[in-house]
Amino acid sequence: MANTTEIKIGQGLGDIKFGISREKLKEILGEPEETEAFSLGEDGFDTTESWHYDEFEFSASFDEEFDWKLVRIAISAPEAELNGEKIIGLTKDELLKKLEALDFCDLDFEDLSSADSTNQELVAADEYGMTFWLDNGVVSEIQWEPLFVDEDTIRWPI
Repeated sequence: MANTTEIKIGQGLGDIKFGISREKLKEILGEPEETEAFSLGEDGFDTTESWHYDEFEFSASFDEEFDWKLVRIAISAPEAELNGEKIIGLTKDELLKKLEALDFCDLDFEDLSSADSTNQELVAADEYGMTFWLDNGVVSEIQWEPLFVDEDTIRWPI
């Protein structure tokens, strides 16, 4: 069974490395329970395909722009660990203390709450390519990406 709980900054999730192909992820974990494709560009290009693995409570995203390599992971599994620390389920204050201990200094905060939705906030650590989603003041999901050499060049871990 693949390690799907150890968050590795800039690297991936346990045995799953950024930069692998969709086929390689299928070899490691099998077929996803759900897939969805969407485009962030107005012209319909730059398609992203997200694979959802409900059993592991995570999603893997592959971008057309990067030849369908794995470029983003999102996890909501309570057992997921960052540097040996469980993060999902922490309050905002607990999260900020953990991040400070890990030398995450330059954090951005964004309130995404609306009249229609729950109290939702983002805490982003761009230097590490990580975003922490909080619902009602509690960490509900972590998203991260590979690190960049410069604005246009990804430092692939494989």
